[in-house]
Amino acid sequence: MRSLTVPLSALVLTASVAAIIGWNISAPAITDLPETVVVEPGPYTYRPAGNYRYYGKLVEAPLEQHDAETPLEIMKFQVSRAEYAACVADGACKASEVSQGGSPTSAEMPQTEVNWYDATAYAAWFSRQTGLDWRLPDDREWQRAAAERFVEEAIVEEAKDDPAQRWLEAYARNVAAREGVETDLKPRGAFGENSHGLSDLSGNVWEWTNTCVANTDLTADGVKPLAKQEYCGAHIAEGKHRAIVIDLVRNPKVGGCAAGLPADYVGFRLVLVR
Repeated sequence: MRSLTVPLSALVLTASVAAIIGWNISAPAITDLPETVVVEPGPYTYRPAGNYRYYGKLVEAPLEQHDAETPLEIMKFQVSRAEYAACVADGACKASEVSQGGSPTSAEMPQTEVNWYDATAYAAWFSRQTGLDWRLPDDREWQRAAAERFVEEAIVEEAKDDPAQRWLEAYARNVAAREGVETDLKPRGAFGENSHGLSDLSGNVWEWTNTCVANTDLTADGVKPLAKQEYCGAHIAEGKHRAIVIDLVRNPKVGGCAAGLPADYVGFRLVLVR
């Protein structure tokens, strides 16, 4: 077999071209990756987010049965203050009202007071720093990862035709779901693990997803969507209950939760796309 010899001048030219067009040929800046959990392929159920109507009448979103063929790799913990602070220091993320502080306990707190744009900016920066593809999970992925920690929100039959009654019923269910839950922010790991080994799902920090708010009209069979209208100025945040939070909002407790009881805190964790 004939050997291939590449002149040094050609290598120099290649490196120069790579620099000009933006190829990243340097080693990743972050090699100490966060702990992740792999949710293995297999069956799972999914209750879509948003409002579903059948001939104008509000109905439950159809419960979908799925059989995942690929694994889902997701951060075990929510992104911490210390991790987010590194992005701020690098100039790629906006500073939060919540500072890292000086103590190890503070650094291990989940990063809150971040809006949807902050979370996506961190994902883009972290992808560049690690040379891997990280992003927010969509609502389907979050439910799959949450397993038994996902909280169902059924529509009360008697309230379907009365918008005010539906709102009151949903608000009461959300309040009941949060009874006994600590309202003070806790270090990561304080709310235990679910059956997949993921920490703090449905604790008191809601998590941003990539799923937009949607209104869907169903067909005559009540299952297949006939029309779907998405509004991406707000996204689904998952936790003890679903929250619809306006993208620019960093603290939903002081306003910006589009419907129902606001989340206590909003943070995020990322999916690793292999």
